[in-house]
Amino acid sequence: MALAADCSRAPEPPVPACPGCNVVLISMDTLRADHMGAYGYEARDVTPNIDRLSAAAALFENAISQSSWTRPAHMSMFTGLYPAEHGYKALRDRARLSDTIPTLAGVLSGKGYVTAAFTGGGNLDAAFGFDNGFDTYRTNGKYFRDNLEATKYWFEQDMEEPFFLFSHGYDAHTPYLTDALDRAAIDLPESPPKRGLRSFCQSDKQRSSIRRYIAEYDGAIHRGDRYVGKLLAYLQERNLLDHTVIVFLSDHGEEFLEHGRCFHVNTLYREVLHVPLLFVGPGIEARRIPDTVPASVTIASTILDLVGIREHPLPGASLAHFIAGGSAPVGLVVSETERSPDRGQGKGHLRSVTTADAKLIHWITRDEHAYFDLVNDPSELHPITEGGHVDKLSRDLSSWSELHPSRSGARQESSASADDHENLEFQLRGLGYID
Repeated sequence: MALAADCSRAPEPPVPACPGCNVVLISMDTLRADHMGAYGYEARDVTPNIDRLSAAAALFENAISQSSWTRPAHMSMFTGLYPAEHGYKALRDRARLSDTIPTLAGVLSGKGYVTAAFTGGGNLDAAFGFDNGFDTYRTNGKYFRDNLEATKYWFEQDMEEPFFLFSHGYDAHTPYLTDALDRAAIDLPESPPKRGLRSFCQSDKQRSSIRRYIAEYDGAIHRGDRYVGKLLAYLQERNLLDHTVIVFLSDHGEEFLEHGRCFHVNTLYREVLHVPLLFVGPGIEARRIPDTVPASVTIASTILDLVGIREHPLPGASLAHFIAGGSAPVGLVVSETERSPDRGQGKGHLRSVTTADAKLIHWITRDEHAYFDLVNDPSELHPITEGGHVDKLSRDLSSWSELHPSRSGARQESSASADDHENLEFQLRGLGYID
């Protein structure tokens, strides 16, 4: 029996929502969907600017990332390839993406778009090949505010229409930095906890005590939201919004002891895979879309559909039919990560499959499976390890894996200098990926 591996393109694609329009892709790293007001978060008003954007958006309520950390998820966004195919699963995967692999920026550049990216670096460093297809690829610091002025300068000096702008910030990533303005806005204590989250999570932790760190996470999100708001306001000032498609999303979420751990990378539970996904622009009507869809591999093809580019080499499926108010066949939504079990940090290679009502996680290194009934157990707290449901999704995932092998030649040796490698090590250490 043929297996539907992901969302499929319908035979007749919808009319583009905004043919020839500019594209702005905004990624707030590490932002859980359930910490946005538009997704029902009520504890604090942490995303007022993005929530206003959401009110005009085609909003996907159940978008699932293809990985639980930055590098593989973003590589899937730009190539339409799953981690299994582009090969970025583990922290040790540091080779450069081959120049022969088509990218979203490359396709848009070939269609006459001016392309620019302003990112937080680290796992989005140009050394990994994220600069493929970009005319400008800059990193002035980890956070949105570090790159805002450089982005404005680009608009004033180098921007021509049509353009593709990628804006990324690690604001919601540890160490959850805030400004006094953000702390006051959401009523946080004057000072953050003296003890860091990493130290707390390595101790005899109490579930109730994690709340102070969740509050800091919210403060960091609020700071990111402020600067996303400044970017959106700038686009409005330049009268660009009436011919620009804006996509807002995150690459992954964050754990706060829901399954006994903090941070991300190591697991594939909902708290690290459920991400916001919004499409806003001319011709796009506000609607909430409940379908479970891949959040990473669909980005490139969806953007290209929306601006009227039908013929392109990117393999990812498109969500344009959902955005247009229709539907498309939905099969398996697969996610993947790998973290070495050395020093107790990870559990090796993991892969998961998520459907509308079920979830299976396969710990490949340990050859263990866990099935979750998402209707009765949406928080994935009660694993089922044997039975017909486990067997069926295991077979489906195995069939999917055969259809998505690693692409030969997807990566190549990096030409980065010793200084570049040292700078990358410094950035990754600052983000907590290297001790």
